Amino acid sequence: MTASPTPVTVIGGFLGAGKTTLLNRLLAAGGARYAVLVNDFGDINVDAGLIASHDGKTMSLANGCVCCSIGGGFLETLGSLLDSGQRFDHIVIEASGVGDPWRIAEIAIVEPALRLGRVVVVADATRIGRLINDPRVGDTVRNQFAKCDVVLLSKTDLVDETVHAEAKCAVLSIRPDAVIETTANHVLTKICEIDARRSSDFRADEVEPESPDHEAEFRRWAYRRDGEFDRRRLASAVQELPPQLLRLKGNCRIAGEASPMVFQMVDKAWSLSPTVSDQDSPAAITLVGVGTSNLPPARDLEAILDTALAASATS
Repeated sequence: MTASPTPVTVIGGFLGAGKTTLLNRLLAAGGARYAVLVNDFGDINVDAGLIASHDGKTMSLANGCVCCSIGGGFLETLGSLLDSGQRFDHIVIEASGVGDPWRIAEIAIVEPALRLGRVVVVADATRIGRLINDPRVGDTVRNQFAKCDVVLLSKTDLVDETVHAEAKCAVLSIRPDAVIETTANHVLTKICEIDARRSSDFRADEVEPESPDHEAEFRRWAYRRDGEFDRRRLASAVQELPPQLLRLKGNCRIAGEASPMVFQMVDKAWSLSPTVSDQDSPAAITLVGVGTSNLPPARDLEAILDTALAASATS
C-alpha cells in the first residue's frame, strides 16, 4: 500500500517576529512526530539550536536564503529526509526571516510524497505597521504575506487593544482576505488539526523572472568569541550597534551565570533567556546578525561587541 503524502506546514515571517517561539510551542503541544527543517540566513544556523528537543528530527539549512536558491542543499536535505524510511506525522519548515515562504511551499505542491497544508506568516504586532512601510525592508515584508493563508499576530501581550487593532489593519491593508489569528496555544493546536484534515487548494505558479535577491538586499554577519559577556557592558554595547543591524541572536555565556543563555535582539530591544536545546555551539559566544545591504564592516561590529566582553575575556 502506498503511504499517504506527509503534510507540510511552512512558517514565515520577518526577522524577530517569533517564528522559533511559535515552533517550540507547536512541538510542546505534542500529539505528533515532527520533522523540522530550519533555514537561517546566516552562515551558522543558530535557529536550529534554539529549537527545543522533541520526539522527531530537526535539520539545519544554513548559509543563505533557501527561497533564493531552491535546489542544492534544500532539496538534498528534504530528499534525504524522504528517503530515510522514517515516518513523520508532519513536516514543518521554518523559512529565514528575509525569505519568501511561498517559494518554499511550492516544493510541497510538486513533490508527490508531500501535501501542502498551511503557509503561516508570523507578524510582530508591536511593529508590523512600521515594517510594511519601511523603505529598507517593506517590499520583503509585504511579499511574505502575498500567498500565505494564515497570519499569526505575535507579541499581542505587549500591546494594548488600539495597537492590536492597528496591527490587524496593517495586515489587512496588504492582504484583505487574510485569516488573522493570535499565537495562543489553542490556535497552534487548531492549525495542526486543520493541516491533518484539509486537501491543499494551492497551485504552483511559474517562477517570476525578477524574483527578489535577498542575498543582495541583506547582509549576514557572525560573531564568535570564546569568552563571556558582562551583562552591564552588553547593555551599553547594544545601544552602540548601528540601526542597519536588524536582528542579532544566538547563544552566549554571561559572567556570573552557570549556564549558557539565548541572546535575542530586534532593533534595540534585547533579551536573555535560558537555552532550550542541548546542542553545542562552536564557541562560548555564537551570534548571527542580519542587516541591510549597507551594514557596516564586520570589524566595526565586532569592535562594538568586544567592549561587552567580561574583563577576564579581554585580558
